[in-house]
Amino acid sequence: CVGAYCDNGICKCPPGKTGDLSQVKVASLYEYVSDFEVWGRTKYDVVKLLNETKTDFIFRGFWKWSACPESPDATEIPPGYPQEYPEYVERRAKEGYTYQQLKEAINEIKKHNPDVIFCGAIPAQRITKFAYNPTSGEYFGPEETWEMALDPEKWGIDVSKKEFQCWNAKREHWVDQDFDCEDYDPKQVYSYFPDITNEKFQELFLSWAKKQIDCGADAIWIDAQYYQMEKLLERTKDLTHSAVKESFESASKMVDEIHNYGLSKGKYIYVGSWHSTVVRPYPYPQPNLDFITVSLSSKEIYLMKLDERKWDDVATKVNEKLGNIPIFAFMDWASGDWTPLAVFSQNLTPDEQREFLRTADEFFQKKGIIFVYPIHGGYMGKNAEILSFGKLGDYDSLAPEFQTYATIKELARNKT
Repeated sequence: CVGAYCDNGICKCPPGKTGDLSQVKVASLYEYVSDFEVWGRTKYDVVKLLNETKTDFIFRGFWKWSACPESPDATEIPPGYPQEYPEYVERRAKEGYTYQQLKEAINEIKKHNPDVIFCGAIPAQRITKFAYNPTSGEYFGPEETWEMALDPEKWGIDVSKKEFQCWNAKREHWVDQDFDCEDYDPKQVYSYFPDITNEKFQELFLSWAKKQIDCGADAIWIDAQYYQMEKLLERTKDLTHSAVKESFESASKMVDEIHNYGLSKGKYIYVGSWHSTVVRPYPYPQPNLDFITVSLSSKEIYLMKLDERKWDDVATKVNEKLGNIPIFAFMDWASGDWTPLAVFSQNLTPDEQREFLRTADEFFQKKGIIFVYPIHGGYMGKNAEILSFGKLGDYDSLAPEFQTYATIKELARNKT
């Protein structure tokens, strides 16, 4: 059969896939599907929203960012962890941020729509000071995670580990912008930028994907997959430098490893990431990605006008380098206040938001690109003044401050 693979010496055919990514019509961002109690909802409310919109691809249904506890009961303090760990677990459990709650949420969603494709997400640009491998049960303290942090001097690049980590911490707003890097102390910050070529980090990184797959995820989206390579390329100005080459190959290897894990469990797992690899002339084989994501720019949203040349270029290059795979367009966010989602929520009135959703949906349908509807989730910026339900910093289409859900439902239903 086409695509045969080996498992313990036994040749097998690939299993059937949950849903069909090429047939997706309605993609919805809902981060997180398990945080319903924070929003005064039930798991049945989440199911209802996804079914009302006829969602067949749930994008970023779970986002592993901070250390994720196994369950609400996982309050035993691991070796080397702070005494406040039980309080951390209790807080995250109230937010639905444990693997047990994720599994329960996916089970409920699939009970009502077994063919829906659930996409979880993992970051390649962050490792917390205290980390947990959910597949091996291994805990890591600050000394061990600092060992996994990127050190450019590993390749003879004239940038110290502390200098690079401090620069990145400022970029990510993990420390104040006026922080003096001479005072940088790994023990005093909460997160580091990891080294994708470090085998221990690779194992940890893959465990985050494997656990979501074990909980029922059908797809994994990798954030900042090639960011390390891009940063080292800026320093070396050499596409053939060993640091650049090894970083690219290690990042691509993670895609194959996720595919292989899914197959070992009798399931095909879709893997997606940003379009950055296909729009730049990297002299390396393209990764075996199943879908690509592109963010609308803050400028496009602010002006309420999409850049046709940009999107034509993206579609052409993705098709040339990766073939006819789905392209998903969504409004991204980060720590700052001028991110696409921040502009959408803070600079556009509710009427303008609804108008822009219609404009974007029509535009992307003509381009053969799937516009991801912002039903729930996404950080609106630390200085956001317009909050969901007057108190929550993540976007929600049902919040009285925005009221975009009816428009999303109408647009989604028109597609199906």
